[in-house]
Amino acid sequence: MEIKETQLQHIRGKKLYFALAGLDALLFIAALDLTIIATVYVEIANNFNALSRAEWTVTSYMLAATAIQPLYGKFSDILGRAEAIVVSVLLFAAGSIMCAMAKSMDMLIASRAIQGLGGGGIMSLIFVVIADVLSERERGKYIGIFTCTWGFASAIAPILGGLIIEKSTWRLIFWANLPVCAIALALVLFFMRLPKPSGSIKEKVAKIDILGSLVFLSGTLPLLMGLSWGGREHSWTSPLVLTCVIGGTLVLGLFVLIEMYVPREPIIPSRLLAIRNVCVSAISHFFYGAAAYGPIVFVPQWALLIRGASAISAGLHLLPFTIGTIVTSITGGLVMSRTGRYRRIIILGALLLAVGNCLLVLFDQHISLKLQALVLVLCGLGAGACIQPIMMAAQAAVSGHDMAAVTSLCAFLRSLGGIICVSVLSSIMHSVIKTGLTRLVVRHPQAVFVIVKVAENQAAIYDGSVPEELRLAIVGIFMYAMRIAFYALIPFSGLLLLVTLAFEHLELNKQCKQTIE
Repeated sequence: MEIKETQLQHIRGKKLYFALAGLDALLFIAALDLTIIATVYVEIANNFNALSRAEWTVTSYMLAATAIQPLYGKFSDILGRAEAIVVSVLLFAAGSIMCAMAKSMDMLIASRAIQGLGGGGIMSLIFVVIADVLSERERGKYIGIFTCTWGFASAIAPILGGLIIEKSTWRLIFWANLPVCAIALALVLFFMRLPKPSGSIKEKVAKIDILGSLVFLSGTLPLLMGLSWGGREHSWTSPLVLTCVIGGTLVLGLFVLIEMYVPREPIIPSRLLAIRNVCVSAISHFFYGAAAYGPIVFVPQWALLIRGASAISAGLHLLPFTIGTIVTSITGGLVMSRTGRYRRIIILGALLLAVGNCLLVLFDQHISLKLQALVLVLCGLGAGACIQPIMMAAQAAVSGHDMAAVTSLCAFLRSLGGIICVSVLSSIMHSVIKTGLTRLVVRHPQAVFVIVKVAENQAAIYDGSVPEELRLAIVGIFMYAMRIAFYALIPFSGLLLLVTLAFEHLELNKQCKQTIE
């Protein structure tokens, strides 16, 4: 493929700012919809009288978004960036419309999966497009803004979701996506000059690795579903979970073999993992996803269960984390752009995140707000410092032609790490809580109905009908489970720090690489 010279003349000035604003808005709604439903799914499920399947309104989006990410990178190389962005936004918008009009829980779950297919593409392609239009030295100044957007969306989602439920209908959450999609897509397409591969539609389609794509999805989806079910809806040793996890892993092994020997344009070229910084970055993204997503998921749960916070105020407990992320993502990006160096930033960020996650074990019923804020600021400072340079290290190590594949692979592994960490820690929590409540029933048989009610809906612990003595005992069980989960988070953080020590410094280019050939 050839690229016209005019396509390599990258935008500057106001056009760049308008285009980046459009990309930022798309990232915001994709990240927001990843977490906003987590605080309101109980109310939505009650609307359909289907509380037992409520969590799948969150899980279906997350699984679809994660599984599809690696495919978008290669598809955008073959079909074109603009076409890939349009497809992802249209899928996200179509899924939003279907969610808003859902008449049953099954329809809502399926619609959330469609929305996730678009959201995963948006979250992956944005960083691919930024690599198209900005050199490695320039990117630091701008990617920090996108990192802030992700953190802000995660923090504001519980608050916004609670307010919408309180003041209006949950369907507004999905209807509100449509004008944002339309305006943001228009800004990107109108102001951003994206590289476009030459060739006919037939030639482009012939290069798509259809076999590899199908095998990858056939392995990834069962694996992710098994990890989501394990220890929660089903035992880890149940035939369903074992079949999904083992079968999915074997199919992914087959995918690796296919990618090595069959396609002309593999989704993930195996030669990339032989490059030191790409391999280190890929592993780092996996452990980063686990170490950084842990506080984002479990601190609001701690606020709800231990502090008795409302769904709205639980989101405010993450504010120090968000502030820390904003500070280091912006300053770290500026330092990278100015000096061209990133290795020390990565290691410092991983160290701060590890220290912060270790200190999470101090969270109990009596922790002061100052200490709580300090710990979360440390976690946020580490998360913000790491996220941008570990991606940059991989991008700097490859040619422009491999940029999209590397970027989407790292995004996928970050999401996969987060899913595995949250699944394992949630499984541990559920097991500890179940054991504790069972023992509590033996000691308080007269309160069996209250304890069963709390087991089914943990927020019921702060119902006025729960006696104070019993409530304190249940809170103690929840706190013990949370503390074990926080301890289990420490190895992920330690492994992230250990892996980042293997990065080698490569100079960041001041010129844009040709990303489509």
